[in-house]
Amino acid sequence: MQRRAMLRLAGVAAIVGAAIDIVAPFLIYPRLTDPWPHLVYVAIDLLLLFGMLGVWSASGRKANVLGLGGFVLALLGVMLVRTSSAEIFGAASYVIASSVWSIGMVVWGIDLLRAKLFRIPAILWIAALVIGLVGIVLKDHGPVAHVAKMSFIVGFILAGLDLIRTREQSA
Repeated sequence: MQRRAMLRLAGVAAIVGAAIDIVAPFLIYPRLTDPWPHLVYVAIDLLLLFGMLGVWSASGRKANVLGLGGFVLALLGVMLVRTSSAEIFGAASYVIASSVWSIGMVVWGIDLLRAKLFRIPAILWIAALVIGLVGIVLKDHGPVAHVAKMSFIVGFILAGLDLIRTREQSA
């Protein structure tokens, strides 16, 4: 497969995964019973993971150790999110796992900003963590948490669009 086609597919995967994550609470989850919602979660995370791999592929040549560390931490976070129902870290397993994913995206995002690549997605991933921390300080687990999640997800949509538009020479 040509590199350009692979980046475009990764971009489409990121957008589709993010879109499903946005609409699922309203259109999909209410119609499903266990264990089916978990399969939707797996599909979303798999699609976002493909998007992350596309961003890494497009930016890897300009990444440094910070970017690699953030990318690996974000990958670990995805894996921990998917296994959080096993409660490896107790009742807080999902919170810990999603925090690892978010922190990894922030570290990677900082490197993306340094490399002047995927700037808006990187800013949105960083903003998601900051907004989430503000929500914790304010003890607001509703609207502020929703805004943080939307920042995170919109970052994936914009990264997907960037991947679709990526020219070979800049990739």
